[in-house]
Amino acid sequence: MSPESDEWPDEPDDPDPESRWGDPESRWGDPETDLVSVPSVESEDLDPGSGGAGIEADSEVAKFFWASVIYANVAVGGVAVGLLLVGFRGQVTAGGAAIVVGLLALYRTYDVYQTYRERVVEAEDGDGSRTENGDGTGIEGDTRAQDERGTD
Repeated sequence: MSPESDEWPDEPDDPDPESRWGDPESRWGDPETDLVSVPSVESEDLDPGSGGAGIEADSEVAKFFWASVIYANVAVGGVAVGLLLVGFRGQVTAGGAAIVVGLLALYRTYDVYQTYRERVVEAEDGDGSRTENGDGTGIEGDTRAQDERGTD
């Protein structure tokens, strides 16, 4: 095969499309000069690489939060995968085990939340009594504060 021969003889000679129709992007103009310049905001609080993005939380609150997030994810995943295994594959043993693991993780999520309320929220009140909102209910609409005083 000679070097002058075409490697793909069946391929037609394509004309240059820009010479035929012009530059297809010319109708939008030059993006460097024609577009509106958007101002930027410089703030250390909004910097995503600043370790926490400007949000500060107590270490004990963060510990309870992340524990509950992990348990909740395990709960949702376990129940969902378990139901899929039982429903679509008929694997009752594996699916049932996954559902049980999910339900146990769901209970543990509830337990972490209750522990948080006992340790952190009531410790902030000082003497362990619940803060009243003015309508006789405690924090988050809890009526236990009303029951503890003995009034109905």
